[in-house]
Amino acid sequence: MEDLEDEFQTKVTKIKNMPAPVNHGKEGFLVIMYPPEAGLGKRISIKESSSLVIGRHPDVPLHLNVDSVSRRHAQIDNIDGTFTIRDLGSTNGTYINDKPIRRQPLLQNGDIIRIGTVLLKFLTGADIEANYHDDVYRLTIIDALTEAYNKRYLLDFMEREIERSKRGNEPLSLVMIDIDHFKKFNDTYGHLIGDLVLREVARRIQSTVRKNEIFARYGGEEFSVLLPVTDAKGAVEFAERARRVVCDTPLEAEGNQVTVTISLGVFSFCPPGSMSSDELIKLADANLYRAKQAGRNQVVS
Repeated sequence: MEDLEDEFQTKVTKIKNMPAPVNHGKEGFLVIMYPPEAGLGKRISIKESSSLVIGRHPDVPLHLNVDSVSRRHAQIDNIDGTFTIRDLGSTNGTYINDKPIRRQPLLQNGDIIRIGTVLLKFLTGADIEANYHDDVYRLTIIDALTEAYNKRYLLDFMEREIERSKRGNEPLSLVMIDIDHFKKFNDTYGHLIGDLVLREVARRIQSTVRKNEIFARYGGEEFSVLLPVTDAKGAVEFAERARRVVCDTPLEAEGNQVTVTISLGVFSFCPPGSMSSDELIKLADANLYRAKQAGRNQVVS
């Protein structure tokens, strides 16, 4: 895991040092947002009066060596600064902002294009340079698939909150969350549905999180919520709300009704004493393990 994080940070450093694209009139750009192995942060120009074919075939202009991408998956056309996209009969379809495309829709600045499991962001217009730098910065702190904070940001924030809790002698709580039987979704429906489940679960949990709280994707199908100034009772109440908001309503995943449950482990402390972030994670994770061992779809503190 550490090697993967080091590789990710190396890629982030490289893209942060890239010069931003300059928009020459009617030019557009794509930025690869997810997954990292597809070329995180790479930008691709779509010049005026040109077309860009996207696919897995090594000879196409935008080559994405990802199994869920068809050999010739989709095409973007730039006609006098008007951008349209069409699917080329791909296996897994082409989506704009999570909606399957029909005919040849117009692309708008900021649209998120999904090609298989690859997420691309479309940029055009006068503010393209600022938008590009904003997107590159977001890639350093946000998990592009779920739009939750990433693990590195969580750990940095946790260190600061532990120190603040010590100074103010205030409680601090951590909730570790795991999607139950997630491998089953990938094995039964495929990785595209698995990604949709991750995104929808994240969206539902995020809806229960307040502004001063941090929701992050810890890794794989595991998430974390850091709750400043929250004691054990408040943390358990939060965890129960999050559990219910996920399991009470089946997920709609490309025509499939999917029931998803989560297990949650909670740990709280006050006063913090010599507690470190590693210890806090270890204790909350131990309670998560107990929740799964006890039958899943429950909260253990």
